[in-house]
Amino acid sequence: MNPDGQWYPIIVSGVVGLLSGSFLNVVAYRLPCGESIVHPGSRCPSCGHRLSIYEIVPLLSFAVQGGHCRHCREKISVRYPLLELATALLFVWTSIHVVGDLKQFTWAIFWLILIAAVGTDWTSMRIPDVITYPGGLIVLLLAGATGVQSWSLALSGAVLCPLILLTVHLLSRGNMGLGDAKLYVAIGAILGPYMGVESLIVASAVGVLVGMPLRLTRRLRAGQRIPFAPMIAVGTLLVAQYGTGWTTAYVHLLGLQVAASFGKTVLTTHGACARVMPTNL
Repeated sequence: MNPDGQWYPIIVSGVVGLLSGSFLNVVAYRLPCGESIVHPGSRCPSCGHRLSIYEIVPLLSFAVQGGHCRHCREKISVRYPLLELATALLFVWTSIHVVGDLKQFTWAIFWLILIAAVGTDWTSMRIPDVITYPGGLIVLLLAGATGVQSWSLALSGAVLCPLILLTVHLLSRGNMGLGDAKLYVAIGAILGPYMGVESLIVASAVGVLVGMPLRLTRRLRAGQRIPFAPMIAVGTLLVAQYGTGWTTAYVHLLGLQVAASFGKTVLTTHGACARVMPTNL
């Protein structure tokens, strides 16, 4: 441990993240089914066996049990350890990169909402309103009140980003779910309008990178939908980490390509003129 004790809050954040991720797995499974997320206790979804405390230790129980239920030997979804690990890593990221207890609290609440959306989208291909509506409002109020964003940026992000996705939803005739648009109220509020839009662009790129190999290997059929919330989460984290550098780099690259194309056109045009120009002039 570092003499200054700076590792202590990071470790605590990771542990809290693991425990929170374990609870979010319950939310992801039960909420789309309309079940209570607090009662009854954790149980195997296959055989209904009530799980002991030793069977719900984040990450460790999954590893020790080999990814199977101890009682019915049914396979446990990889979603469980992935959501636990993702939540822990996001909490650790917040502890390292966000300065100020109130701002860290705001980001922690946001990550919980985002991972809950990822989990429900993963299990049911939808993001319930009970996550997006109160979640968006809570993040908007916290982001403005704690200074994560100014009130003007938080409000404009919370409005602009969902409107863009709503437009995509209408143009795609429903292929883009409204749950994603509602989720972007919280994302736009905490990232602001510029980085919020950028996260959507990055998420779309991640979706292409994930979808193309699946299509090429025939694991994804034509017209088959996949959850977009995981891509949104990746795009949000990348933009939160690197800021507008992604857009800046893209615009710079696009500018170079346009300049190169323009230069090639000019050279080609001049070359054509030289070929038809009379030599005695």
